Amino acid sequence: MQDVITGTSFAVGDDVKALDIMPVRFKSSQKLDATELALATFADLYPDFAARAVAGEFQIIVAGHNFGGGGKTVEGPVFALRGSGLQIVIAESFARYFLRNAINNAFPILVCPGITGFARTGDRLQADLRTAQITNQTNGEVITAQMLSKIALDIIGSGGLVAYAKKRLAA
Repeated sequence: MQDVITGTSFAVGDDVKALDIMPVRFKSSQKLDATELALATFADLYPDFAARAVAGEFQIIVAGHNFGGGGKTVEGPVFALRGSGLQIVIAESFARYFLRNAINNAFPILVCPGITGFARTGDRLQADLRTAQITNQTNGEVITAQMLSKIALDIIGSGGLVAYAKKRLAA
C-alpha cells in the first residue's frame, strides 16, 4: 500500500450518488474490469472527466457530504474510479456502502470534515494514510482527516478484504 498519495484534485459537490460515479448503462454483473469501467467515471455528471483522468490530469477526488450514496452494494463505482487513474477520494462524508466497498476493494478513502473549503479542482494535494494529514501543496495549508482504523489500513494494504482474509487464515 502506498502510504502517501500525491496528486492533482478534482472537486465534486455533496450527494454524488453511486450512479453519478458510474451510470447504470455501464453496469455489468459479469465483470468488474477497472480499465473498461474507467470511461464510465462521472460520464453524465462531468462528461470530459474520464478522458482527463485517464490521461493523468487528476489523481484525487475531493467531495462533499454523502459521496457514493444510493448504490447499496454496487462495487462498480469503486472500480471505475480506480480504472480512471484516481488514487484516493477525500470527502466530508461517505455513504456507508461506498465506504465499505472502497476499503474492501483496497481503494483508499479518507473522511475529512472541512475538505471542500480546503481544496479546489486543480490543487496539488498530499494525503498521508497513516497520519490522516492532508497537505495542500498549492497553498501550504494542512488539514487532518479522520484516521482509518488499523484493520481498514491492513485490508487496503493487503489488496482488499479477500486477500486480507486469506492472509489471516494462512497465519
